[in-house]
Amino acid sequence: MFNLVGFAGFLLQIGAIALLTRRGGLSPLVATAIALELAAFQNFLAHSRWTWGDRREATIAGWLRRYWRYQVAKTASLVANLAITTALVYVDLPAEIANTAAVLACAVPNFLVSEHLVFHSVSNP
Repeated sequence: MFNLVGFAGFLLQIGAIALLTRRGGLSPLVATAIALELAAFQNFLAHSRWTWGDRREATIAGWLRRYWRYQVAKTASLVANLAITTALVYVDLPAEIANTAAVLACAVPNFLVSEHLVFHSVSNP
């Protein structure tokens, strides 16, 4: 389920990068930053519902704490993704290909952080 949710987020991310750079005229750096946050939010919602649906939060406050942990945890991943994408665009790869490589590089660390820090709770081991 993690991979399926991630793939859906990836499609959203790549589509947004293409739209924002090709139609919106944004730089690859800005377009990637926007697309990463869109995909991260979609992934959080989908992971909460399906990947870790057995670890639901009972209250809105619990959900907000989890979302905060998710955002903090994703910051390192987003920075790494953005850095890898930017470096690869700098050597003349298209933004979509560069971002694909970045997503692949960040996939396993993202799963581990989500499993052990974001969606883990004392009440739901």
